[in-house]
Amino acid sequence: MADARWTFARTTAFRVTLLHLLLTLAGTLLVGGGAWWATVGFGARQAAQEIERGMGVLLQSGALSGPRGIALSIEARMAADRTGAEFYLLAGPDGQRIAGNLSGVPRDPGWREGTIRLPQGNEAPVLMLAAPLPGGGALVVGRDLSAVRDLEARLISVAGWVAGGVLLLGLGGGLLIGRSVAQRAAAMEAALAAVQAGDLDRRLAVGRSGDEFDRLAARINATLDRLQSLMTALRGVTDDIAHDLRTPLTRLRQRLDAAAAAPTAETIAAAQQEADALLDIFAALLRIAQVESGAQRAGFTRVDLSAIAQSVAEVYAPAAEERGQSLTTDIIADVTVTGDPALLTQMLANLTENAVRHGREGGHARLVLTDAEIIVTDDGPGIPAQERERVFRRFHRLDPARSTPGSGLGLALVRAVADLHGWSVTLEDAGPGLRVRVAFRPLPLSGR
Repeated sequence: MADARWTFARTTAFRVTLLHLLLTLAGTLLVGGGAWWATVGFGARQAAQEIERGMGVLLQSGALSGPRGIALSIEARMAADRTGAEFYLLAGPDGQRIAGNLSGVPRDPGWREGTIRLPQGNEAPVLMLAAPLPGGGALVVGRDLSAVRDLEARLISVAGWVAGGVLLLGLGGGLLIGRSVAQRAAAMEAALAAVQAGDLDRRLAVGRSGDEFDRLAARINATLDRLQSLMTALRGVTDDIAHDLRTPLTRLRQRLDAAAAAPTAETIAAAQQEADALLDIFAALLRIAQVESGAQRAGFTRVDLSAIAQSVAEVYAPAAEERGQSLTTDIIADVTVTGDPALLTQMLANLTENAVRHGREGGHARLVLTDAEIIVTDDGPGIPAQERERVFRRFHRLDPARSTPGSGLGLALVRAVADLHGWSVTLEDAGPGLRVRVAFRPLPLSGR
């Protein structure tokens, strides 16, 4: 129970509150010190200046008229003092008072502060300056500091009340703010704990203030969205692998059974062909996983995308001719990007191969490269609008395409490569056929 009670005292919010409170108190002390210097200190300095001026005038009188001149000046000053705040003493060489209203001579010359008893019977603090006289004797000039000390006492009292108020307000405000911060942190912790327990639909509450907690919650929610999509994709890939690899594995088993029953060169070659097809599928899956990991981004270099597009078009031109198609190009020269040349070649090859394979026999396919996008178009059956996002999933194939060679991984690799480079891929209706747009950001001309 005791540990739970003091849990809040161990939080960062409480430590920040204490630090803020200490800084506030330090600031209050600085302000109080400045106020003391400007009021009490000023009064004490003013009294000292008056004492020095009075001492100078009296010593000058003594230089002109001797002790008698000093005594006359003291009597005149005391008669003119209506406040009763001025104190003087002229003592002879024997220490006896000659003039003034002070009774005792300080032992040492210089400044000192003491307490004297006034005629009214009360005591008053006095600041005094004592100076020896030529030929013996001493002169003392003092000023009453009662007003200064009263102001000092009032200032200390006010400073105490202010410091206490600051302490209470700082603690109260800190506790309220700290408790609010602790509650928001606890809510975030509970939401993340629910996600950790398997509730991937759980999200953090995002307020309208837009403070750092709201921005952090929004970032965590985006991360959880990404995590959920990856988990969904992973489950989908697992289901797709289980479903789509069943047929080739079944064919492989049939080929192996046929080869075992009648081991001829043809049956063995057919089994090897099925095995090679399965290896190609797993190689493509591994390739997609490597691309999605982002590890290959560290090896990005300057790539001449125009040369890659031209090379891919030349490679697939014979395949298009075999189907009676025409593969035309419109490629701008010297389009340079930052990326992985092997992956970009694979992406363009997949798009061009799809255009040739799924395009109409005797039809037309086209590869266009501008300074901001790649456009690959065919005149085949196209892809329905509701299927255009699904075809980027692994093993997803439209029903008419299941009778043609392929694994359903080509567009998945295209999306993975585009995402790795920060590019976007969109599918459009070419009327008839399919148009694929890959938008990218080229390097500036000055960097080529």
